[in-house]
Parts: sequence; C-alpha cells; structure tokens
Amino acid sequence: MVCTRMPASDMTFSDSRDEWLPQLYQERWDAFVRLAFLLLADQHAAEDAVIAAFATSYLRNPKLHSYEHAVSYLRTAVVNKVRGRQPVERDATPPEAPEDLAYWCLRVLPARQREVLVLKLATPDLSDDDIAETLGMSVNAVRNNETKGLVAIGESLRPGSHTNPGQADPRVEAVVRSALETLAESIHPVSRYDAIMSQIARRPHRGRPATWAMVLACGLAFLVGIFLPLLGSGHGSTVGDPETSPSTQTPESNSQSLSTLQTDLDVFYLGRDDGLIHRELRDLPTSGDRLGTAVGAVLNVAPLDPNYTSGWAAGQVNRASVKGNRITLDLSASAFSQFKNGEQVQRAIQQLVVTATAAVGDRTGDKTVHILVDGSPNLPIIGKPAADFVDEGFARCARVWVDSPQAGADVSAGTITISGVAQPTVSVMTYEVKSPQGSRMITSGQINLSASDGDKWRPWRANFTIPKGEYDLVIREGTHVAEEKVITAK
Repeated sequence: MVCTRMPASDMTFSDSRDEWLPQLYQERWDAFVRLAFLLLADQHAAEDAVIAAFATSYLRNPKLHSYEHAVSYLRTAVVNKVRGRQPVERDATPPEAPEDLAYWCLRVLPARQREVLVLKLATPDLSDDDIAETLGMSVNAVRNNETKGLVAIGESLRPGSHTNPGQADPRVEAVVRSALETLAESIHPVSRYDAIMSQIARRPHRGRPATWAMVLACGLAFLVGIFLPLLGSGHGSTVGDPETSPSTQTPESNSQSLSTLQTDLDVFYLGRDDGLIHRELRDLPTSGDRLGTAVGAVLNVAPLDPNYTSGWAAGQVNRASVKGNRITLDLSASAFSQFKNGEQVQRAIQQLVVTATAAVGDRTGDKTVHILVDGSPNLPIIGKPAADFVDEGFARCARVWVDSPQAGADVSAGTITISGVAQPTVSVMTYEVKSPQGSRMITSGQINLSASDGDKWRPWRANFTIPKGEYDLVIREGTHVAEEKVITAK
C-alpha cells in the first residue's frame, strides 16, 4: 500500500514548520514518493515532485492544526506538483501479465481518472471525501471518474466482455488494486532531505534569521537513513460584454496539439466561501465546439484555484445548441446528482448560464438558456421551470475577476502584468505581493479603474517587478480581499 494513516493519538504535532517538516518527511516521504511514482511511472521524477511539494509547503507556511491536516495538505501539494510533470511514455507492446497489463491500461486514462484510481485503490485509508478534497472536485465527480476509469480498463483487458454498461466490474477493481499495491511495494525511495533543504535555501527568504538553515539542517542528521489548472491566459472578455463534451478532462501538459484545443475559454466556477461566480480562462481539449467544450468543462474539469469549486457533478453533455436567442443544454442525470436543495440548484444553474452565454459571445444578455435532463424539462428539486433561465447579472458574480495570471501560474521573473475585469461600481483596488508565508511584503500598489461605461465590466491592469520565487498575490477592494492567487516567478 502507498499510505496508511497513523492514529492521531500516536503522534504529537507542532504547527511550527521547523518541526512539522522533518516530522512529515520522516513519516510520509516514502508514501508520497510511491504515490507520485504510480502517477508518473518514474522514480526520479516522483522524488523531484515530492521534494518540490515539501519545499513549497514549507515556504508557504500554512496554518496546520493537526497531523492529519498536515498530511492532507502535503498530499494535495504532491498531486499538484505531479501534474506539472509529464508521465513516462509506456511501452508500445502491452505486457502479458494481468497486473502489469492493468497498470499499462491505467497509464493512458485521462488525468482525472488516473488520479482518482491511484488514490482510491493504492491508498485505501482515504475516503471519497478525502480524495475529493485532494483533487479539488466533488465526491460525485470522484465516483464518476472511478467508474469510468475501471470500465475503460476492463474493456481493454477483455474487449467486448462487459455486460453491464456504465458499471465497473469488481474483478477489474481487484486486479488494478493488486497491481498498484505490488508496484508501490517495489519502490524503495532514497533519502532526499538534503535536496528539500537545498531547494528551500534557493528560494527568496530575506527577513528570516541567517541561522534558519542551520536549525533545519539539524533534522537531517536525525533523518539520515529514515524514510518518508491550463493554462490560462488573460484577455478582456466579460459576462455582460464578452469578447469572446461529455468527457472533457484537464489536458495533459504536452500531449495536445493546438488544433485540438479551445483556447482562452471562459469557464466559470463558484467560490467555496462566498458562493459567487468566478472566472478562469482555460485552454482545454475541444469537444466539438466552444459551447459544448465550455459546458463540459463546468461538469468535469476541476478549477485551477483551490478556492473555487463547481456546483455540478461529473456528467455528460448530451446536446448543446443555439437557435435564435435560445441556448439549449441537455445534460445527463448524473450531472444533477449532488443537489440537495433549491439554493444549490439556483447557484449551479447561474454558473452554467453565465458559462454558456459567454461561450456563444452573447454581448447583450438577450439569450436565454433552456436546460434539460436526459431530454426532460423536469429538473431535480425545482421541477419544470416556468421559463428559460437568464443571466442574473452582477449580483451573482464576484466583484473582481483576475484573468492573468491564473492560480498556480508560472510567470517570468522581472516585470509582470496582472489584469482582469471588475464590476462597474468598482473604482479603486489595491494589490499586494507577499512572500509565501505572508510575513514580508514584496511590493504593493493601487489600481485606478477607468470611468464607468454604463453597466459593462471594466478592465484593469497593473505592472510590478518581482524576483524568482513563489508569492501570494492579493487583490483588495477597500479592506475586502477580492481575489488571492499563488504564483511562481521563474
């Protein structure tokens, strides 16, 4: 197995990073490397990803309140670092042994399905809720991707033998689980604590005492021999004034040609804390047209920003079409599976309406959106709508959107530009660029927006200079934090 959870009673935990880092390294290094290996099929790349996860987490210095919280935080960091690395290409000839063949099939699954199956089957102590939190998706999306992945592997193992469409064969799950456990046990990570310390030392850390590295290095002697979203690019498209499939998945970093991508696609998500609509500009594998791709992304593609989520479960876009001023979206019933009350439905529908109207370039807000569930107008919980849905405007949207850089983006060190749009009542904003631990201000400034042009979104931008390193970018309207992103200057 990749990882087993240690009872909290057996651990003492300190929220000081100079203590939790060596502790987490000692207890979890091996497990995290094995997890990364199962996703990348390359031990060296796996170790590099885990090293980067430890170093970045140390520099960000999150508020970790328990051992399990720390493990969860590091696990998410490991998965995020793995996503930035290209998996090793598999052999062209499939192996004969069933377990080897199962892993060979798993390696070409879409990224989300592969991640879900590795976490689900190689870390049996994790619940679906744990996996959903790690991957930034809903629980229903976890279960949907698990089923899709196992069905795909089963079809590859025994073509044409699947008798229950849409349902995973338990025998396939058993062989995949065995394959992952066997492979994980064959990996023996080497001690790389010194590499973590070296990477931390190379990052900007002015303001800390000069002896900080010596303190951390003491842990090395103790630990020697001990084991452990797409890109987005900015433009000025808007909801009220925009410039601009069933199986849509987050693209593999180097496996898509430009001809297979929809670029600068407006995809809208819900803030986890405020429930308002936020925007990400994404480059995603095409599902035929811009509308179908954007709607499919809302259902199936996790946001880049961990502060966002989707109101929808993983599902299919049966049909996405435009006729006159009506946009018709026919979605599978599985897309509605996580709704528990009418308010959830209303927020999710607005998320979808804004995405659909932006995708077709509705500059006037005249288009309505007709939503069906497997062809039926009787939507879950709210029943048959009295009329088509319309964009409810600014009230449902966050007051400020950051289009560039997107959360987690890598930018070139030196002078960078941040940009986005704001609601017409926003006139002044401020920005702050802080060190990862938030203890030191790198730069700050004021953003004055141009005079309001009616009820249209207003573009904004600012320039500043930063050295190499990881930073927290905070945009404020008055004292209110409008947006917060993590960026890396290289």
